[in-house]
Amino acid sequence: MEFSKPAHTWQLSFDGDWPTSVAFLGSSRMLAAGSRDGRIFVWDLPESPPESQEKDTPPDATPVRQLVGHENGITHLIATDDGKTLISSSLDRTIRIWDVNAKATGQGEVVLDKPARERLSNRKSAAEKKAILEAPGATVETVGSLHTLEGHKDWIKALGISADGRRLISGDDTCLTIVWDLQTKKQVASWHGYQRVWVTSAALSPDGRTAFVGEFAGRRSSFDVPAAQARLWDVEKGQMTLDLLKVWTPKVKDEDRVDSYGYGQEWGKLINRGLVCARFSPDGTLLAVGQGGETDKGQIHVVNVESGKIERTVSGHQSGACDVRFSADGKLVLSSGRDTVIRVCQVADGKEIATLGKTRGGQFKDWFYGIAISPDEKFVAAADIAGMIHVWKL
Repeated sequence: MEFSKPAHTWQLSFDGDWPTSVAFLGSSRMLAAGSRDGRIFVWDLPESPPESQEKDTPPDATPVRQLVGHENGITHLIATDDGKTLISSSLDRTIRIWDVNAKATGQGEVVLDKPARERLSNRKSAAEKKAILEAPGATVETVGSLHTLEGHKDWIKALGISADGRRLISGDDTCLTIVWDLQTKKQVASWHGYQRVWVTSAALSPDGRTAFVGEFAGRRSSFDVPAAQARLWDVEKGQMTLDLLKVWTPKVKDEDRVDSYGYGQEWGKLINRGLVCARFSPDGTLLAVGQGGETDKGQIHVVNVESGKIERTVSGHQSGACDVRFSADGKLVLSSGRDTVIRVCQVADGKEIATLGKTRGGQFKDWFYGIAISPDEKFVAAADIAGMIHVWKL
């Protein structure tokens, strides 16, 4: 992966409740994105982008397909390496599996550029304004999901896949984690964490045998609830193998770990109220986890999976991190956050070598909520909660 001259190539409109996730579907030109209002769209981008009509603004494009079926917000999108299958998790308590090449079952009309229409209609006559705002939207083909995985009883906030594409991991707001066999569509293992906290990040090792689960604490004032947790699990046995907080805070007594009274300041420095994103390195020896929850630093810890020790802390996102990825060779870690940038750091020394995007005020403004890397590693995409999908050519 090279970052010599990254160029902002596309800026795709996704009006409505904010975009949360993005995934490349087997190529650098086919892209899927989901939002908090439950919509998933697919774009098939031209090989050569047209010149934008607005100065210094990358061109837009119309999606060609809508994936219909979810009844609440999309939390994650994951594509298999061959680009043939897309997996989505949702606040509707389901996981859906989509055949990317499935035959369309219908057509729909969508409007994804309401803000642009409103700007264009400013200072127009009533008739002109109505014509602009009520103009027909884009026509897209629609298709339903291939399978639905059910087993969660609350919002699904975490989703991950093993590198071999055989297993899936998901976690919800009851602190239930489920590992699925993608071929049989059945559960391999499941376990519950602490009550009154929820699973906010989950990841599987490349072979799907080791799982990381991050649990997120509630309100800052709720000192009597369990603290945020970070643990490694043996998937085959459904048993915890390593409590990372015990490794990171060895001086804290076990009896003080059941709530936030005894060591809130100690663990808060490391994970704030929880680790909101996680990924294993391609060789499975490292784990990257990101601090979330309105923290000033929003750092990414690179953890040794065998020992559980933090090898180094890289990057930093104002007001919290949102997503994290490794490059295919494991030498770089990419992270996004509430500061509206993607930061690229070297794993070996933590040095930041590139940034994509520009800081636009941080908290509650235009977070880069989810990121994706194309299979050929020539493009990076981000879901911007301001209502856009950004694509950079590296």
